[in-house]
Amino acid sequence: MLPMILFNVVSSLVAEMASHVDMHADKIGDIIDDLIPASAKKELDKAIKDDPTHTFSTAKDALMGAVEGKLPIIKADGTIKPIKITLNISYDPTTGDVDIEKVGAVNAPILSAVMNAAK
Repeated sequence: MLPMILFNVVSSLVAEMASHVDMHADKIGDIIDDLIPASAKKELDKAIKDDPTHTFSTAKDALMGAVEGKLPIIKADGTIKPIKITLNISYDPTTGDVDIEKVGAVNAPILSAVMNAAK
């Protein structure tokens, strides 16, 4: 239980950091490879895969999910932490067209559905 709680904290920190800087999968992979011994990474990957709250099977995939807004980060009270995103919205007063553009790597499924409906 404690490793998953700590992973949840790390995921939250990574998601927060990614909302301020451009975060790429290779950076996360490098961090995991540089800081976590192979035996510990194997154990963490198993814990990630066994967690029923998401579909990720490795720590790297789960952290990328956090960056992309796809990993639910559960707070101590059981609620899910809101996902911060940055959007550029442009409105054409002549045609009435509205365009919504994601800024950064966020690709949350709910956000994608809203953006597709707006088009």
